[in-house]
Amino acid sequence: MTSDSMILTVANRLSKYPPFDKLDRELLDRIAKGVRIRYLEPGEVVFEQGSTPGPEFYVLVKGEIQVIQRVDGADVLADVCDDGDIFGVRALLGDRPYAASTRAKDDTLLYVLSKDQLHELVAEAPRVAMFFAADFAGDVPQLGETNRLIAVRAARRHERASETGDDVRRVDPVRDVLTCGMETTIREAASMMSERNVGSILVVDADRRPLGIVTDSDLRSKVVGQGRDVSELISAIMSSPVLTIDEQTTLSSMIATVMKKHLHHFAVTEDGTPHTPVTGIVSEHDILKTQGSHPTVILTEISRAKTKERLRVLRDQAEELLRQYLQDEVGMSFLANMISEINDTLIRRAIRLSLEELDSRGLQPPVPFCWLALGSEGREEQLLRTDQDNAILYADPGEDDGRAERFFLELGELVVDILVEAGFERCPGDVMASNPKWNQPLGAWKRCFSQWIREPENVAVMHTNIFFDFRPVYGENALAAELKGHIFESITVDRSFLSFFALNATRNPPPLSFFRNMIVERSGEHRDAFDIKARAMMPLADAARVLVYDLGIDIYGSTAERWQRIGETHEHLARLAGEAGMAYEILMRIRALEGLNRGTSGRYVHIKELNKLERQTVRNTFSVVKDVQLMLTSRYRTDFLR
Repeated sequence: MTSDSMILTVANRLSKYPPFDKLDRELLDRIAKGVRIRYLEPGEVVFEQGSTPGPEFYVLVKGEIQVIQRVDGADVLADVCDDGDIFGVRALLGDRPYAASTRAKDDTLLYVLSKDQLHELVAEAPRVAMFFAADFAGDVPQLGETNRLIAVRAARRHERASETGDDVRRVDPVRDVLTCGMETTIREAASMMSERNVGSILVVDADRRPLGIVTDSDLRSKVVGQGRDVSELISAIMSSPVLTIDEQTTLSSMIATVMKKHLHHFAVTEDGTPHTPVTGIVSEHDILKTQGSHPTVILTEISRAKTKERLRVLRDQAEELLRQYLQDEVGMSFLANMISEINDTLIRRAIRLSLEELDSRGLQPPVPFCWLALGSEGREEQLLRTDQDNAILYADPGEDDGRAERFFLELGELVVDILVEAGFERCPGDVMASNPKWNQPLGAWKRCFSQWIREPENVAVMHTNIFFDFRPVYGENALAAELKGHIFESITVDRSFLSFFALNATRNPPPLSFFRNMIVERSGEHRDAFDIKARAMMPLADAARVLVYDLGIDIYGSTAERWQRIGETHEHLARLAGEAGMAYEILMRIRALEGLNRGTSGRYVHIKELNKLERQTVRNTFSVVKDVQLMLTSRYRTDFLR
């Protein structure tokens, strides 16, 4: 191709699709110059399954390419490529035969690129390397073992940064940092802090490299509280090492550190490590001024709230904070922990307000009790305010003439009403503590669980999916621990239950791809939307639940945490567990963004509104779901139960 106009046309078309849309113009023009154009008629084959690849790969510009695999003598439609899709890369770089055949369904236009051009792209454009890692990591030598799902997340961060310039806010550090040397006494340091009216002092070496920090809190707890001699050296009470950052550290990452590590000061150094001089300091107060809102502030306000209306306002603020953090690409594990802590604090406040109301009527809990969160809140995954799933577990009351039953049912009704006012809808299936069926003493709960395990018919298994994810939020945790132990003991006796449990986890197989409108809802209010909960998230959550109960992993944890423990506990499941946990967090992020943008639960994702990279991200999770379900089918021999 030599025509300048043709090169311009090719470059402009490529620039519409990832990863070419991230190339600088000089590299894009250079790649376009070497592109070969190929036109296909309907039914024409690009390459055949089992054939040796040529030194080229393909970008679909117009039309539709069907990916066909021959399985047991029959042709199976495995995938469909549409505009902008890249194919033919795995076999090319893996130096192996094509795993499927590809043929044009319609009149089709392809751009054909060479293997040398691919290597050039990967070598010169890091974002392109990340893009290919998202789908072809195992076949690109330059990328090593980079996980394809990690790479998608990295590419999304780069994509957003390129579009917005500075993707997250940063905090301006205090430049005039109060410092002292190791030889300074406690008295001298306290005097310096008082004169400057500051709440901290950094201990540095002769080159101003940070060694430790002392705060007002340290003076109160370590000096006054312990009656320490103030003539001692400051090193006796300093906290070390100091948490260091550079000036490019984002606001969101600082907030994550404050919440996770309970540290409230950051020393800013030249390169962000303790090995270079201090250039400034950032306190939690500085973060709060920049942020305007902060999780710890919201938590404090919730714990002091006196009315239902105030709880609603504070939970609204938490949702806005979640939106900011999602946009800033804050890690999902942190976000899930943050929202769960906010939800738990809100629930505990609702319970205390309800107990206060009952106390004003002269009513006290007759026996110890425990409030249980169920379902997604039980797994610490309820990022958005969907419907409630909760229960009350109380100690066996003995002969009390129904006093315990009446008290806890009224408590359940009061708390559920407050949660409704705070924006959590009632469960359409009435799985709430206001329902006498789910407000029971320990003995009754044990009998329920035993029956579900002993007789695992469909309704029983459905109940286990909800109730086996219980987590204590308020009250006597020992009651929850005893109930959890009962489940493990019952499964040990009735191991056949696990096969039915696993069968349920395989009932929603993932789609192979986004076949135009084939996997979306065909009618109703969710027309043309993809059910990300049922088709992608639930299979991973269900599988993790089966395995932790089978393997005796006794944790109250999220789906991602369960997969992490599964991988740590059983080495042969480590790779699959790692991919499953990561895939689940990616799906959580997509669902949360969908829900926030539309004011819904986020369950139904509008595929057409996702960008190319986001669609690829979801598509990549399908293969993980498929591998997980194949593992369950094999491990628990579920084919014999169908």
